[in-house]
Parts: sequence; C-alpha cells; structure tokens
Amino acid sequence: MMDRREAAHQSEAVSAGPSGGDELSGEEALIAAAAQLLRSEKPEIPDDFVACLFSQAVPEDLMQFDPRQLAALAANAWTLLAVRDPGAPRIRFESPTLMLGPGHPRSNSILEIVNDDMPFLLDSVLGELAERSIGIRFVVHPIFSIERDAAGRLVAFKGLAPVPGALRESFIHIQTDRIEEDGRRAEIAAALEGALADVRVCVQDWRPMMGRVAEVIADLKASPPPLPAAETAEAVAFLEWLIGDNFIFLGIRDYRFTAGGELLEPVFESGLGLLRSRDVKVVRIWNQPVVVVPQARDLLAAPTLMIVTKSSVRSRVHRRAHMDYVGVKRFGPDGRLAGEFRIVGLFTSTAYFRSTRSIPYLRRKVDAVLTRAGFA
Repeated sequence: MMDRREAAHQSEAVSAGPSGGDELSGEEALIAAAAQLLRSEKPEIPDDFVACLFSQAVPEDLMQFDPRQLAALAANAWTLLAVRDPGAPRIRFESPTLMLGPGHPRSNSILEIVNDDMPFLLDSVLGELAERSIGIRFVVHPIFSIERDAAGRLVAFKGLAPVPGALRESFIHIQTDRIEEDGRRAEIAAALEGALADVRVCVQDWRPMMGRVAEVIADLKASPPPLPAAETAEAVAFLEWLIGDNFIFLGIRDYRFTAGGELLEPVFESGLGLLRSRDVKVVRIWNQPVVVVPQARDLLAAPTLMIVTKSSVRSRVHRRAHMDYVGVKRFGPDGRLAGEFRIVGLFTSTAYFRSTRSIPYLRRKVDAVLTRAGFA
C-alpha cells in the first residue's frame, strides 16, 4: 500500500504526460497509477474498475487528467453503480470540486447514467445535451457485466466481457461545460430521463412492431385492397424494404374512421412504441381524433395505398429530427376506406445514400419525373 508521498510523486510523474508516439503507453500508465491510488484508498473497489471505465477513452482526452483525478472519478462512479432499481436508469448530474490541479478542467460538470444496455442510449443523451447547447468535454461509455440482488444492489462486478447470467449495463460518463445552478441540472436530468424512457419503450416494442408490419404485409397480399395491383405490389415492396433494416421503428398504431368518415380516431390498444400510450406528451397531436378536412379527403380518396411524409414531431430517440411518417390505408370488407395503419420512426442513415432507383415507391416517382422531363 502506498503512502501519500509516494502517491503524490507518482501522480506528478504521470501527469507530466507522454510525448510523441508514447501516447498509448502513457494512457496505460495513467490508468495503472490511478488504479493503484484507488486500491490504497478504496480497497473494496475491484482492481480492474478504473481500466474498465476509462480504457476506451480517446487517449488525448484522457491525458488531461492526473492519476488522483482519475481515481476520484472512478470512486465516484462506483457509488452510482452500487445500486439501481431494475428496469430504470439512475442519473446523476453534479458540478463537483474534485477537479484539482493547475491546468486541469476543474470547471466541468459531470453527468453519469447507469442503465440496462440497449441501442440508442449515448446518441439520444448527446442529442438532448446538444439541443440545449451544452458543450461536451469528455465522454466514455463502457458496457459492464454486472450481478445484482433483487433489490438492485451490486453483488459482483464482472468487467467488460459478456458473462453468462450477468446483466449487461451501460455506464455513460460525460463531462460538460460547468452548470452551477442545481435547478438547471435537475431540469436537464429530468429531460434525459424522458428521452431514455422513449428509448426503452421503442427498444422493448421493436420486435412486436416488426411483427405487426409483417402482419399488414401478409394481409395486403392475402386480401388486396380495391386499388390497382401495381400500387399494392409497390406498397408491399416498400413495407418489406422498411423492415429490411432501412427504418428505425419508433411507434405504430391503428386509426379508424368514425362519424361517417369525418373523424380519424386512434385505436389506443393497438399502439406500440411511442404510440403505446395516450398520455405520451411528445406525441400528443396523435392522441386526438383528426377532423378530415377537404384536402385530406382528396388525398385519402386518391388511388394510392400509402402516405409517406414528415411528422411535425421531433424524435428524442437516436437523432433529433422530425420523425418520418408512413400511413397505410386500411379497407373494410365492403371495399370502403376504414382507417389507417400508422408507422412513425426514422429512415436509417444508409437509406439516404442509396440509389433512389433501388427504393420501392420512390423509384416510381423518380421514373415518372424522368419521363415527364424527357430524359433518357
């Protein structure tokens, strides 16, 4: 066990930093020194915790810290990891004074989030911070293997590799521009909790949403609507293209016409993802009956099966953008328009870089434009 003079000497030696091509070895030496300091002061914390927390950091970002700062950050992170209610994130946003020493980022605030591992966590959190113009100074996002008891208390830390029977938990550590006001940090934490709740419900319902879209496809094939066969075939091809990893499904729901076709009402029990609940504030405009105005009636009466457009609602999941909206007209046994199957989400980034001639539905529009323009 090191005495404090030895620890201080080691801290000063490593904080001097590496030069040139020694950056990686300098990073490893920094982490090793921090782990040794932590072992002397907090022996209950596993020896590999510092390395698991920081080894994937960008080296030049990590080298702004000295071993004592890094050890203090790891000790603080361990307290957050120690207990968590199952199925919910634990968020802490503080402006601590542990950033000590000349030339170091003592002004940072520290945001930490422990959560079940799932897609879209880090980009959704960074999107929320960017929306509020909060500067980001340092980010690490390790995925830990954890064992917890029924009360959510940590009973075993298993490192970074997947371990049979262990939970996979995301640990987000972000240092931001310093925010002194407790109220503002609490407001940001509450907004992050809402964004992460959106992520959770979308991830939980991803497979059921894919299944429902597959059911609509099967129904269109088995019982084609009273529309031209080419229109139905192209719509089916487009829906199949969506579920072929070209769309991030964030919500689906059925809607039905009532009042003689004057109102389009949500069928709440059919909702999944963001459209699961009638109380979700971010989609409140989709939780009310829609009066069918003459312009909409003309669109619904057109011999087309789908409506593809942009929603006025911005996504809090994955990326901050207006959600894409795909509506599939549904017909009753008498062949009359009965409602709509609505999909909201985001086209994947790869979809934007593919040839328009390879995307169903869009390719017909491109061909029509080229034909009208007289191009070969």
